[in-house]
Amino acid sequence: MDDMRPEIQEAFANQQSKLGNLADSRERLVRGALAARNMHRDGRTQLAAGVAAVVIAALVIATFAYVRTGIGPARHAPPVPASSPTPMSRPLNVSNDTPVILYHDPVNFDQLDGTTWDGKIDGRVGRGVTNGGVGNAQGSLYTTMGDIRDRTGQVVATYDPKNQGVFWADDGVHFCDVVRTGSRDESGPGMLQTGAVGQAETNVTQIGTFAPANLQGGGPVVAACSPPGDRAVVYQAPPGGVGVVQIWVIQLSTGRKVWTGGGGGWIAASHDGRYIALADGSGQTTIYGAGGAALAKLDGTVFAFSWDGTLAVAAGSFGAPPSIVNWSDGQTVWTCPDNSLKYWDSFAEPGGSHLAIGVLDPAFPQTRGFAPVDLFVVGADGIVAFERKNVTLFMY
Repeated sequence: MDDMRPEIQEAFANQQSKLGNLADSRERLVRGALAARNMHRDGRTQLAAGVAAVVIAALVIATFAYVRTGIGPARHAPPVPASSPTPMSRPLNVSNDTPVILYHDPVNFDQLDGTTWDGKIDGRVGRGVTNGGVGNAQGSLYTTMGDIRDRTGQVVATYDPKNQGVFWADDGVHFCDVVRTGSRDESGPGMLQTGAVGQAETNVTQIGTFAPANLQGGGPVVAACSPPGDRAVVYQAPPGGVGVVQIWVIQLSTGRKVWTGGGGGWIAASHDGRYIALADGSGQTTIYGAGGAALAKLDGTVFAFSWDGTLAVAAGSFGAPPSIVNWSDGQTVWTCPDNSLKYWDSFAEPGGSHLAIGVLDPAFPQTRGFAPVDLFVVGADGIVAFERKNVTLFMY
């Protein structure tokens, strides 16, 4: 990403300026550039398809027929005449402490649905997600660009998306954010804060530097937030929002900086901030441990860790087929079964051993600014627990 042409970097910057202080959603910016076709996401116009073609030509899939079959397997035979499909109507009938995977309803995009991590129970969660949002790891709370809702779709809190972000903590209750301490028109330090629904935000420590908002000069970004682990990971993003200038690992209870490091082209952190993966410009990623020591080096880019931190989702780049590897010994646990499927998203089962991986399938090109994926849920043993096609995952 460091070698992007200046006009692409400018496009990223222009897009970032429209997102207010949501510059910390660097994955959203990258994905917008990868797959945008003048659609709307998070209430903002995405980058044109020409930018996507420059960023990664492998994702040009306009020559494939568009097939949309809900979240089930693709149909290869002519459809049997039937009544028009309807949105899922039954509520998600699981306890609130049961983690679920959130996705947009295949018929009503504004509706949020959920499925358990074994894929056996599905149900309606709520509404209000036409323009996106972010769910916590457990799928029990989610944002809708201005409010926070629970698993029944009820609004439980509101926030100002222009001046506040919600990076969900791994406990599913708290969140972190870095906010400006001064005017948006001037450079100034950021303040790491923690909060929870129904509670006032608490200042943790001053960290990083925001450029004036109109210059899009980068700023501090949260990469992990863990009250149980008493840690947060924050990095300084450069102008344009893509890349890493510096990393800080912070003790939430005291604001003490546990260790610092950086920079690189891409960062991923385990949910508790214990492990950090930093990709450089040579196609390799270094894994750092709790005290900042380099523990391993892997080929490719690491995008996510399993909940226990032992496994990593890695790919040669965005647009390459992903694998799951045991980063400590370099052994591959699982490889995407089709080289035509390209990495898009991944996240860990909270408290469990599975990883969810979304890959772009040329049979299902995106047409609305949000990319549908083939979803693989894979265990630590490399066995696929379940697979679904043409799923538009909710943001994590």
